[in-house]
Amino acid sequence: MQVRPAALAKGAATFLPGVGRLACGRSNGTDSPRYCYSVWLRHLVMMAGEGIDTDFHTVAELGPGDSLGTGLAAVLTGATRYLALDAVPYTRPRSNLEILDTLARLFAAGEPIPGGDELPEISPDVGSLEFPRALLQGRIAAPPRVETIRRALAGAADGGVSVRYVAPWDDAALVEPGSVDLAFSQAVLEHVDDLDATYAALARWIGPGGLMSHAIDFRCHGLTRDWYGHWTVPDRLWTVVRGRRPYLINRVGASEHLRKIADAGFEIVHLQRRPAPPAPRASLARRFRDMPDEDLATCGCFVIARRRGR
Repeated sequence: MQVRPAALAKGAATFLPGVGRLACGRSNGTDSPRYCYSVWLRHLVMMAGEGIDTDFHTVAELGPGDSLGTGLAAVLTGATRYLALDAVPYTRPRSNLEILDTLARLFAAGEPIPGGDELPEISPDVGSLEFPRALLQGRIAAPPRVETIRRALAGAADGGVSVRYVAPWDDAALVEPGSVDLAFSQAVLEHVDDLDATYAALARWIGPGGLMSHAIDFRCHGLTRDWYGHWTVPDRLWTVVRGRRPYLINRVGASEHLRKIADAGFEIVHLQRRPAPPAPRASLARRFRDMPDEDLATCGCFVIARRRGR
């Protein structure tokens, strides 16, 4: 059996009253300022590499996790409005203030982008880890603006900076239509159950010509022995593995994500696939046996997409 016994037991336990929410634990990564710094700069550099103007006004993040650090990195480099939308409330106000201060020091010093030696398997892959000084010329927050961001985190509505955290978000009407210049996520969309509704919400929020940038992880997240093992598990057994947790992984491959993105009204600007040893088709559960060959050798992807229309 591909499923790890601990994963099966944990899923089964969620059917007990009060256990489902606790089984999700905490999210990973965003309690590290250097992780947030690296993620934001990677998204920024990849977009700039496609000739995209990265001077965004309103930035929205899906699934910020333990902190708002990656969005705060966006605000420290020019954004004036940040919307953080999560399925489960994780972030802690005190940690956000601490992370803000560390991020401000990293940007002021022009620290190189932390690489895979420090942050294994971080994505997307960028050609250079040098600090993108020319890209951020004149955009890095000076101390007075850092204090304005600090006040925004405390709920202040003045100063020209807005930080809004909504968790759980479950209604696309929470965000004004066409108000977002960039929406991004990091290892989040593989956890979303209703991808059609989520991509439709992104299309509602992002104005014509606006952008989204997503790193998506298609691996098993430790639930099975092989990276592709979640695709070998029959639906009935997967129901037990999933249990009653608010989220787990949706088992959707790269091509289906790309189709849903297109159906929602976006055009792909850039696609970077992360290769992996191919999943043997004969080992897959019935519902996954028609997956494209390329998807069976893709354990992650990074996609930039632009909202169609004017």
